[in-house]
Amino acid sequence: MLIAIALTPRDQIAGHFGKAATFAIYNQQGQLVERIQNSGSRELGCKHKKILQRQLAALDVSEIVLGNIGTRSLARLLQAGFRVNRVAPRTSLADFLAGGVTKEALLTAEQGRACKREKGACGCGCGTKKAAPVAVKVGMLSPMVNGLGKIGGLKL
Repeated sequence: MLIAIALTPRDQIAGHFGKAATFAIYNQQGQLVERIQNSGSRELGCKHKKILQRQLAALDVSEIVLGNIGTRSLARLLQAGFRVNRVAPRTSLADFLAGGVTKEALLTAEQGRACKREKGACGCGCGTKKAAPVAVKVGMLSPMVNGLGKIGGLKL
């Protein structure tokens, strides 16, 4: 049984699952097994959370400790079989490993934090909108038809 702990760059419990800088993976004896860097890049959008979930599952992590998590991400982790526990954000890693920190088990998605952004057009909840396709109308000049004089007998 391995435990993944969401951390800030200062080795404190991260305030949010998707924004954690790293995930420290510990075994039951409290020994560090591995550290996973969170790419969290804008190019990936919200896919980085799914990538993190796959990485944690590949390492056989069974428990995740974090400060906060959104309802959609929490639902996804719970459905995948992870046990998720919340502790006070910015708790030091040393205090957590010493055992002097109270953990709250998150058992339902409703225990997660509501998304602050509107659900985006991408359908995942990241708040980003996909670019709308540009509709070209007859008689409308566009970069695609510049330089053309006639199409099928119609003047542009």
